[in-house]
Amino acid sequence: MAKSTMPPTAPADGHRPDVAGLLERLRLAEAKLARRREQQTGMNETDRAAMRYLLERVDSEEITPSMIVRALHLSPASGTALIDRLVARGLVVVGGHPHDRRKKIIRPFDRNIDPDHLDPLTMQLRGLASELPASDARVVASFLEDVLAMVSKTAVSVG
Repeated sequence: MAKSTMPPTAPADGHRPDVAGLLERLRLAEAKLARRREQQTGMNETDRAAMRYLLERVDSEEITPSMIVRALHLSPASGTALIDRLVARGLVVVGGHPHDRRKKIIRPFDRNIDPDHLDPLTMQLRGLASELPASDARVVASFLEDVLAMVSKTAVSVG
């Protein structure tokens, strides 16, 4: 039996999948989810991403504000505002570095917070992505990198 060369996401009738339509539906669903989560928790996506970053690394390294800024691709001013929000909500504490007075160390107020509880969708998406065959993962990753570049370029020109 010959192996089909049609991608597994192609409709059975041979027509091209509506990738642009699916992307639009994904963007709308993400926006709706972000609004709902922010209403429920008071934390926006950047706050949750920063907390996940911090909680996943707090036991293995000393996290500085600049590390969070780089990891989340923020400007220094946005990073400062982010850290200030997290401090004001009692989620993190900022302390001095034990060996370098110029550095600040960010620590979660509660080390027992489960990062997956903050954002369970992230782990589910990581699991789904890990199931992709390597060749499919390369195609999807390339496409998503192009989408990300386009979104980032648009965000810069609008902002």
